[in-house]
Parts: sequence; C-alpha cells; structure tokens
Amino acid sequence: MKFFKCGFVMTTHGIKGALKVRSFSDFNRFFVGSRLYILHNGNYEEVKVSKVSIQGDHYLVTFEGYDDINKVLKYHSNDIYVSELDRGNELNEGEYYYSDLIGLNVVNQNNEARGVVIEIRELPQAEYLVIKYNEKNVLVPFINEFIIEVSDKIIVKEIEGLF
Repeated sequence: MKFFKCGFVMTTHGIKGALKVRSFSDFNRFFVGSRLYILHNGNYEEVKVSKVSIQGDHYLVTFEGYDDINKVLKYHSNDIYVSELDRGNELNEGEYYYSDLIGLNVVNQNNEARGVVIEIRELPQAEYLVIKYNEKNVLVPFINEFIIEVSDKIIVKEIEGLF
C-alpha cells in the first residue's frame, strides 16, 4: 500500500491527547472519522480522528484511544499520512496532487531541461513549484500563464530571468 504525506505533528496541545497538526494537503484530511497513519519509528500506525478543530493556520486533532498527553507525546515531530485507499478521487481536470508533481522533470517551451520539482509552496498569490536547477531553487507560479502542460514532465513558459 502507498502512503501520501498530508500533515505534520507540531506538538501536543493540553493534557487530553490533542495534537497540533500542520496540514500539507489541499483537501481536508482532518475530519471526525478519517483514517490516517502516523509514521513513528519506521512504522505506519493507523489512527482515527475523534475530534478536530481549526486554530489559526493549523488543526488541533485528537485520535480515538489517545485521550491523554502521555499517549501522544511520542508522536511529536512525526509525519501524518493518508493511504492510497483513502485518498479518494476528488480531483477535477487540471488539478494535481502535490505528490504527483514532486519529482517531475521540468522543461521550457523549447524542450530544454530546467530541473526537477522538489516542493510545492503555498503563498498568498498562488501555489509555486520549487524547482532545483543548477544548484539553486527556482520558484515558478503554478498558474496557466507559466504552466503549458503537465504530463510525465512539466512544460513551463520561460520568461527572461526566470531561470
């Protein structure tokens, strides 16, 4: 089974087992009843959300059976994943999972290599591809004006000074 990172445990919150979680997903993965996996000591531990609330730019999440801070302390700084079975097919045409974009080769409109996508950054203006090119990170807005095609590679419209 494949797993996809959807969050990160920042710290604990209170004494009743809540965890402060940063989401890495465009989709709401943190809702009552959702099945997730915490990668702890090399193992994916299945958990089920029993309580969730939004606090600023992160979530406060409690899992079934983890109602005490002493039961969740071990998860501090662990990543949270969703399985391929629970990921769903909620994409529309022209939408992509971050995990499908990361690792793709990037070329310009002349089919000249421009690096590899290493990360997606969400900024107020747009989402940006972080492309590793010639030992530096280049940010390219993931918008129609710059992205010509996404397939087994990403073709970008290169303007002067972009790379």
